Amino acid sequence: MMAMTAMKYAQSLIWLMMLGAAVLAQPPAVEKVEPPNWWAGHSVGTVRLLVRGKGFRNAAVRSANPELTVANVRVNGTATYVFFDVRIAPAARAGKYQFELAADGGTVQIPFEISPLAKAPQTVTNDDVIYLIMTDRFADGDASNNKNVDRSNPRMWHGGDLRGVINNLGYVKELGATAIWLTPWYDNSDEVTTCDKPWCPMASYHGYGAIDYYGVENHFGTMADLTELVQKANSMGIKVIQDQVANHVGFRHPWMKQAPLGNWFTPFAQNKFNNSSLLSPNASPADVGNTLKGWFDFSLPDLDQEEPEVARYEIQNALWWIGMTGISGIRQDTIQYMPRKFIRDWTAAINRQYPDFYMVGEVFEEDSVQTAFFQGGKTGWDGVDTGLPSVFDFKLWRTSQEVFTGKKPARALRDVLKYDGLYPEISRVTVLANNHDTDRFMSLGGATKEGAKLHTAFVLATRGIPQLYYGEEVLMTGGHDPANRGDMAKFDRSSRTADEQEMFDWTRRWIATRRQHPAMRSGRTIDVLYNESIYAFRRVSAAEDLLFIINSSDRPQSVSFDRTEINAVNIGCYFDILIDLKTGMSPVGRCPDAASSKVEFSLEPRSMTAVKFENLSVLRAK
Repeated sequence: MMAMTAMKYAQSLIWLMMLGAAVLAQPPAVEKVEPPNWWAGHSVGTVRLLVRGKGFRNAAVRSANPELTVANVRVNGTATYVFFDVRIAPAARAGKYQFELAADGGTVQIPFEISPLAKAPQTVTNDDVIYLIMTDRFADGDASNNKNVDRSNPRMWHGGDLRGVINNLGYVKELGATAIWLTPWYDNSDEVTTCDKPWCPMASYHGYGAIDYYGVENHFGTMADLTELVQKANSMGIKVIQDQVANHVGFRHPWMKQAPLGNWFTPFAQNKFNNSSLLSPNASPADVGNTLKGWFDFSLPDLDQEEPEVARYEIQNALWWIGMTGISGIRQDTIQYMPRKFIRDWTAAINRQYPDFYMVGEVFEEDSVQTAFFQGGKTGWDGVDTGLPSVFDFKLWRTSQEVFTGKKPARALRDVLKYDGLYPEISRVTVLANNHDTDRFMSLGGATKEGAKLHTAFVLATRGIPQLYYGEEVLMTGGHDPANRGDMAKFDRSSRTADEQEMFDWTRRWIATRRQHPAMRSGRTIDVLYNESIYAFRRVSAAEDLLFIINSSDRPQSVSFDRTEINAVNIGCYFDILIDLKTGMSPVGRCPDAASSKVEFSLEPRSMTAVKFENLSVLRAK
């Protein structure tokens, strides 16, 4: 009898425990779906969704539509995230769909959408000139989004937005730039950081502390504003480049409260920035590990791309932005701090859907060997070809600044260019005049207007894809960050001084000249003369042969070249190729003694001469 009573008691206890568990089981709730939509007929035919919410314990996911097949469901340890694959049939129709998630506490619907697949966007090429814009500092076109704006504090929001960029596309067009690179437009935290340090208070105006990889920063506008910007820019012959940040997020990202996986982030360790360890086959695993996995600081949690779920999430996110907006290129921030295998997989996935898409990686190293190591087209010692089309040439940028501020001789330019053979495809390297992380040219020691003009002209005349920085064309000043991120305020001729207008016109002339000459855009470089104050080089294509002569000194000089050196044998005349803004044509030519074996040029102080040799009959036709 006692045994029977004990058995019934145990059964009742088990039943009550089961009932309690059912009662206590948290009902599932969906907070965010990433990506929220995808495309049928895309090269990624099976997309992996990441759903954030709660109550996902023992979740199963079901699709009621045979065109969307669910597989590989994975719930994280706290039942706050669920991953699952969705195979999209090529013929799946665009529209809204739902998946049913059934967990211990009940069921919930997961919204999803199939979008129409737009045609591939036009990508950035050597024919383009890129103009970098820091959105918050360019122009305020919509005062309604000016939350916490304080223009007196260089580390706070200043009110620039996507509408401001749209309103000033005409300025970019007038300058002649054919692509704009905008600093990140991911949604960042609205919260202002306060502390007892000199840099506080500060806000995430720059965009590099994402809290939502699928959201547009509310200070900048909406997704509708962004797509309008891309469409209007494209209609004016201007492409748009997105600044993506796969290496890290902001410390206020929801993932910091509850990460999707335990290894979603790398454990905190301060990065020692021993960047050369990434290049060397002899580096210790500890050095390489710290450089790849160390955090920049506490505020930028480092994502672990060696976790396949992280890598897949970030690759899909890059593809999503292209598909949703029609951007023409991606600048990937701090790319060398991510595994080279991830870079390879990232570029390969984008190129499968968008062949020859422009992707440029920031490898901030003044070392041609290190930057060349990350450009795609050659397998490195580690067995990896990154496939990355472009990298920034920080060594040539720095050297050009030093030459044209009087710190180095003119031949230093050639001393950098002699390493061009290290790059798998030198013509695709992006040559910056400056950017938002560096002191503006006019705030460098020894800077002059003439030096700024030569620096800009050289960037537009040398090999690669040129990239300018907003405001440099009107001699903006600004030293270390954040002083180098001042508000743009010189959109109209009436607002400029004579010197600012001279610089603006000079930049326009060189961009227009580059547009007219294929050798400037894609020709090979041939050194002619390099010494303390002169650097002469040719840019040669199948269509033409151009000669550039830089005099970096403060004195007029004369130089003489044998006609064989400059491919001018039996060609009696030459003309200056620099475009006249009023006529849209080059100035008249000169015809020195054709019988002479040499051609002599008189060079003005701190000047750049650019000529093309033609026979007299051709010059007369011009």
